[in-house]
Amino acid sequence: MEITIGLYVLVSVIIAFASYRGYQIGVRRGASEMYEMLYKRGTRKNDHVIVELEYEDRSETKEF
Repeated sequence: MEITIGLYVLVSVIIAFASYRGYQIGVRRGASEMYEMLYKRGTRKNDHVIVELEYEDRSETKEF
């Protein structure tokens, strides 16, 4: 019985770590892709990249 509880805790820790790590990697990849997209679409002027952002009204909830 003690081994079962120990294995349950071990598996829970492994699953929690894998979930946390996957989330971190996903956030980094998403941010990286967004940055690259903005960089590619931006206008280059000397050492700067200028991007135009569109204003989104956030007072209403939009359904997609």
